[in-house]
Amino acid sequence: MSNIQETYVNSILELSLNLGEGNGFTVPGFAAFEAALTKGAAMPDIRALIITSALPDTFSNGLNPNAVHGQPIEQIEKLIGHFFAVLKAIHTFPVPVVAAINGHAIGYGAMVGLMSDFRLIVDKGARVSFPELNIGISLPSFVTLSLQDLVGIRVTRDLLFSGLAPKPPEALEIGLVDELVEKEKLMDRARQLAKRLAALPRNAVRSQKEISRWRFDLDLDAMLERDRASTLKLLGSAEAMEGFAALVEKRRPRFD
Repeated sequence: MSNIQETYVNSILELSLNLGEGNGFTVPGFAAFEAALTKGAAMPDIRALIITSALPDTFSNGLNPNAVHGQPIEQIEKLIGHFFAVLKAIHTFPVPVVAAINGHAIGYGAMVGLMSDFRLIVDKGARVSFPELNIGISLPSFVTLSLQDLVGIRVTRDLLFSGLAPKPPEALEIGLVDELVEKEKLMDRARQLAKRLAALPRNAVRSQKEISRWRFDLDLDAMLERDRASTLKLLGSAEAMEGFAALVEKRRPRFD
């Protein structure tokens, strides 16, 4: 199942991830998400976007390991193409993006939140982490620099090299999220924020979004292409193969 639930009310688009177990991303899931983002960005009267999850306790656990483990290189290339296309689509979305994080946001799930403009998270029962090194790959440079912009170089270092998976209060303290919300009030708060953002002057908001991204956008495509090539190379390594095999087999990886 790879479904993105769409709701559009009063110029506010809600995209709810419903990709199956753990909202793990596969090629079909990425393709559906990318299509929904492209469609939303082209809506002439859209004023705000909310990204959330249809699953009760999980925002997204990141890549579905079965989408990598044992797959032919052609399929992995397709997966990674969508991987970066979705990040770019969120990063360059023309209106404010609110991530309503209703549960665990791991790996790519955390990246979706990072690419958003505002991050609301449930006040308990969730963790945010970037565990890439633990499975034999690295965080792409575009994502790493975005994380450094948000929480600083030292905190980024600790998140990546120490395997930290902060709970909501800790994530708020280090600046990884903007606000803690009781679970049953999360979507109401996200819609309230989106409504306030939607009331701002349309053209000025779109201009501010562009200005805020200029440092990246001047070289964004080249950066993403380098990241794509680097990620593909790492996914073909013995370490990544062992890391994803361990995820599929639900065991700890054994690295040399």
